[in-house]
Amino acid sequence: MRQVIPAVSLALNKSLLAALLVASPLVVSTVAKHFAPESALASVSAVQAQVTAKNKHANEQRKFPNLSEAFGKRIQEAANALQPPEESKAQPDPRKALQILGELSAKGNLNAYEQVLLNQYTGYAHLGAENYPKAIESFNKMLTLVPNMPVATEAQTYLTLGQLYSAQDNPRKALELLLKWTEYVDSLRPEQQYMFASLYYQLEDNRNSLLNINEAVKNQEATGKVPIESWYLLQRGLYFDKEDYKSGLVVLEKLIKHYPKAQYWRQASQVYRMMNREKDALAAMEACYLLNGLESEKDLLNLAYMFLEAEVPYKAAKVLNRGIYETKKVEPSAKNLKLLADSWRLAQNVRNSLTEYEKAAAKSTDGELIIGLAGAYLANDNYKDASKWGRDALRKGGIKRVDLANFTVAQAELEMKNYDEAIKFFKEAGKDARSSKVANQWATYAEKEKEKAELAKRGI
Repeated sequence: MRQVIPAVSLALNKSLLAALLVASPLVVSTVAKHFAPESALASVSAVQAQVTAKNKHANEQRKFPNLSEAFGKRIQEAANALQPPEESKAQPDPRKALQILGELSAKGNLNAYEQVLLNQYTGYAHLGAENYPKAIESFNKMLTLVPNMPVATEAQTYLTLGQLYSAQDNPRKALELLLKWTEYVDSLRPEQQYMFASLYYQLEDNRNSLLNINEAVKNQEATGKVPIESWYLLQRGLYFDKEDYKSGLVVLEKLIKHYPKAQYWRQASQVYRMMNREKDALAAMEACYLLNGLESEKDLLNLAYMFLEAEVPYKAAKVLNRGIYETKKVEPSAKNLKLLADSWRLAQNVRNSLTEYEKAAAKSTDGELIIGLAGAYLANDNYKDASKWGRDALRKGGIKRVDLANFTVAQAELEMKNYDEAIKFFKEAGKDARSSKVANQWATYAEKEKEKAELAKRGI
């Protein structure tokens, strides 16, 4: 059975307060009629799609015996034990109440209505002692005495039993009884509609759960109030379960607005990406990051790649730099350092880029990574280091385009006027058909430059 935010609250104190006022048939009718529809939560049977209040008993009148004076006195003692008067400053004592009620039961000779009250207060006493199975037993006994009780008392009993069965993880029985309770109610509040939705959900009836949670949210928002977070969570989950991501996103955006948490921004980012809203996806993921919602290396690298895809390399570099050097959540591996170096390079920060390339190269056995560092040095006119790292990359191997790696070294050597080395590496580059023509042209050019330099040295 699936779990959800608890469907009911036993509202023990309120229930007891209502019960304590039962001094006569007139009082119990008035109090329970006010309490039952307005102060508690309900649910509904899986038979029905949209739960509505039916109020079938609105005009029903019943007659039942009066209480004897002796019984009324003793039942009031039990009531005071369950909820002591405020001025007494005493604590509720369910055991004392059960003792009094047991003595009443032992005397016998109770009329039908007195039996109703005896079982009702016994149920409340068991509630106070958190003995829910015994409380259920007592309230079920009450229902066998219908119609010897006010209509409102019968309604309250269905409500309380439904709540108890829900608390005992029996949502099907809870729905059955609470559906019966709706026959006594003239309207349902949003929180009651949420209860129906949550119990449906526990019974894996997503369709009816969604119908009722939608009604709860709609009616709550219509009053100008923000639904409880758990309402939105249930509604969002139900939409996502049926792969209605557009509707689920609407709910998720409400969660972000009213209950801003990093996890909601992250979920929104995922949905935006599914809907090809890449800019919104990036904005949501960045918000999650700023709320410290990205904890793993994978998440931080993912955000960095998203920034690079969006052509915002500076932010990618900042995320990576903080993750590697400040929070230590990103491993300073050769691959990650190269990603940081690439980000700084794209952000036009040459100094930081070269620093990180060098760190990456020092940790790498991959020639492909190291040749990137050589190219960066060449582009920044650092020909000595360009040649050094280019040669290192060729020694370590694993380079996709060896011809271009040879070109890098050759260009660096040519700029340093090391013509023999330049010619050697240009010729190596020329062994690849893709570079042979250009490499041979550069080799020829280097040979001519060498001749010029030798002639100049001889003063010719």
